[in-house]
Amino acid sequence: MAVKGLNGLKYKKEKAFIENITNTRTAKIREETHYVVDMYDNGKLKESRPIVGHSKRYAEDCATNWVEGIIE
Repeated sequence: MAVKGLNGLKYKKEKAFIENITNTRTAKIREETHYVVDMYDNGKLKESRPIVGHSKRYAEDCATNWVEGIIE
């Protein structure tokens, strides 16, 4: 499926759906003595970010930020 641009889409849900199927980033959260967010791009581990002194929710936000491209 070719996607010329996402700005012209009428509905935000359509844009989010297309971004999801074209996105190659994933993240997994694991728990050691602290949380660690493993960040993958195209199935390859790019970074393991330790989340020391923060909650699981904070780690989940970090994972979301990676997947959505906020974290480079």
